Amino acid sequence: MSATFLGMPGNFPKNAAKAVQDSQLRYNLRKATHTIRGKRANVVSELPDWQELRAAGKAIKDHTLRNLDRYLVQLEEAVTRAGGTVHWARDAAEANAIVAGLVKATGETEVVKVKSMATQEIELNQALAAQGITAYETDLAELIVQLGDDFPSHILVPAIHRNRSEIREIFLEKMPKVPPNLTDDPPALAEAARLHLRERFLKSKVAISGANFMIAETGTLVVLESEGNGRMC
Repeated sequence: MSATFLGMPGNFPKNAAKAVQDSQLRYNLRKATHTIRGKRANVVSELPDWQELRAAGKAIKDHTLRNLDRYLVQLEEAVTRAGGTVHWARDAAEANAIVAGLVKATGETEVVKVKSMATQEIELNQALAAQGITAYETDLAELIVQLGDDFPSHILVPAIHRNRSEIREIFLEKMPKVPPNLTDDPPALAEAARLHLRERFLKSKVAISGANFMIAETGTLVVLESEGNGRMC
């Protein structure tokens, strides 16, 4: 089986066969999945036209992808008019080289990042590290994955395979200023992450972010986040 994207281990079938035998992992996923589905159902029920909105969004996305060449050029023109700079990359290696060059030009050796599947797929963090630049994830789930020397397990919920006790152990081991009496209570874990990240936000001079979507007509880049890390970056 070939990798789905550059950062995906090639021995996925072997790892999957081993993972399904892990009862703790199955419990973590079952509990998290049920919780997420329940919360999603509650939110969806607030909108009587949810399915219509979803269909409209899909139609816009499908249309844009079919005409991506035209819209990307239009977006570049709008961003340039607004004072931004657009770089084009042929592949992952060229994209990584561009980003590394931009960071180096600032003289900084550390960056903070908002969650971005594009940077995950092109292995930007590894490319930056090879250039002496350390990238710190600021999305809570991505932070957990990074501190645990782990791989993301879900496109929307990267740390869905971890439970509270495991996250506590990761924080105790990898966060230098976490008190030894840290509990696995969610507010306590969130506070530990907040204090850890606040130091990163105040220290770092460069931030890297993906975009959830971009508006070709205006050059607007939209980033959606629920933790405030996008604004802090």
